[in-house]
Amino acid sequence: DVCSSDLRSQGADNLGTGGVHSSLLPSVGDPAPEFMTLYSDGEIFKLSELKGQPVWLNFWGSWCPPCRAEMPELQEAWQALEPRGLTMVGVSMREDPRDATAYADRVGATFPIAVDPNYLTTVADPDAFPELFDTATTWEIRNWPTHVFIDEDGIVRAVVLSQMDTDCAIQYGELAMGDRKDVDR
Repeated sequence: DVCSSDLRSQGADNLGTGGVHSSLLPSVGDPAPEFMTLYSDGEIFKLSELKGQPVWLNFWGSWCPPCRAEMPELQEAWQALEPRGLTMVGVSMREDPRDATAYADRVGATFPIAVDPNYLTTVADPDAFPELFDTATTWEIRNWPTHVFIDEDGIVRAVVLSQMDTDCAIQYGELAMGDRKDVDR
């Protein structure tokens, strides 16, 4: 099972698809830095407000073929994990949030969609939203899709720089939820 070996390496087997971009992300075992943006409905999203809950951040774009291909698999995984306490947020990158929301609606994705912080920095006031501008520089996403799994204590448990199927996504979600005590960390 490819995903099981990925779990042991925390996604290192996938570095060929992300290459140097993996160094731009928070490291496995480190606290996840603050991530602030808006949900597609305009509500503020702050990662710090989810402390105490395991979180799956999916960085994607409707323009990205592997992202589109994995969307039904991610939806299925989220439907299995969300009732068990995992929070998933799909952060659409490098596109108008209306396009991302329209795509997610069209393909039946029901997990929350958030806006690329870089998109918002073009219209927001840095003095009014400093965390937004910090997020845009701290979280440099340059590989799509990118998945970051964070445990309830805010510690990054896995970074996956490739497309996933349902079973693999569930295994990473369980890792973030602490349901995989047998996994080498």
